[in-house]
Amino acid sequence: MNTETDKNPFIINNYQGKEYFCDREHNVESLISNIQNELNTTLISIRRIGKTGLIKQLFTIIEEKLNYPCLFIDLFASQNLNDFTNQLANEIARKFPEKHSAGKRFLKSIKQLRPLIQFDALTGEPSISFDAIKQNEIPKTIQQLLSFLEQQNTPIIIAFDEFQQINEYPEKNTEAILRTIIQDVKNLRFIFSGSKKHILTEIFGNSKRPFYASTNIEYLDFIPADKYKAFIKHHFEKNNRKINDEDIDFILTWTNRHTYFVQMVCNRVYATGKRKISHSDILMQCHKILKDQEVFFYQYRNLLSPQQWNVLKAISKEEKLYQYTGKDFLAKYQFTNASVVKRCVDALLEKEMIYQENDEQGTFIRTYDVFLQKWMLNK
Repeated sequence: MNTETDKNPFIINNYQGKEYFCDREHNVESLISNIQNELNTTLISIRRIGKTGLIKQLFTIIEEKLNYPCLFIDLFASQNLNDFTNQLANEIARKFPEKHSAGKRFLKSIKQLRPLIQFDALTGEPSISFDAIKQNEIPKTIQQLLSFLEQQNTPIIIAFDEFQQINEYPEKNTEAILRTIIQDVKNLRFIFSGSKKHILTEIFGNSKRPFYASTNIEYLDFIPADKYKAFIKHHFEKNNRKINDEDIDFILTWTNRHTYFVQMVCNRVYATGKRKISHSDILMQCHKILKDQEVFFYQYRNLLSPQQWNVLKAISKEEKLYQYTGKDFLAKYQFTNASVVKRCVDALLEKEMIYQENDEQGTFIRTYDVFLQKWMLNK
């Protein structure tokens, strides 16, 4: 068991500092270059690959070296422009607390917008809501919130995570509203990040959409095997744990180098407290993870139609599938109708049970959840 001083270095959730962050130097340099050259960025990656961690790492470096304020706004749970506005206002209030002069100016400046401001009884932090304002006043409110940031006379970085969520807002002119406001600011730099590649590519790459050609588009790939291997070995050895190079290779291969799943396996292996890690120790933890996750896997099955579940199972067994309507795949898994398989694949893509990527051999589909994919191999 780990002691308080023997912190598990393989973090599963939340960014906890540069020491526990692996690689991404090139990505950080690219994002800083965009910021310094007054360019906004669209950052796209599949889920659980470390996109949010990268942004937090970037913010840590920027605030240390450049002293630029950085705001992080997760739009995943937002439902409309009003939610968007509330989250922006509350992140500004968090970044510029009332105890500082800028925070006092902020709360004073938004009072004319008639927000509901409540203060937490324990922390004293404000909670701001514009739920009572009229729909046609929202654009002006967003504009005034950004205007406050503009007046700080320093570059400020704003990251909107899961930005594709605006595509679901009932206000169909959301993109036009935001683009109109954003294009007029001079001191603010924006990072629009998300995990739904097809939606973000449409928002920023379609010449008929308001955000067309307004950002540099960056794609976040898997961490290189040599970098991840060195990171894992360093943290085991730093804490007097021995693990063979071959066993690290096994972990990286078994998890497809998908960041979340690599971290989970390493976390569980490290948590055993063993000073010398054997291959059987790793296999045991992999087995335990799949057993622990089994209840969720059965829940997935309940959420899918029998056809979708069977197609997902077949995709998982193939690992990388290039021709899902090809006769070899159909015959191997006894699918009789290619159009039915295609509809199932489309549904699984929409539900983010699988994802689509490219490599030197072409376009392939793969099961998103590595643990689900491994569990499916025996089903």
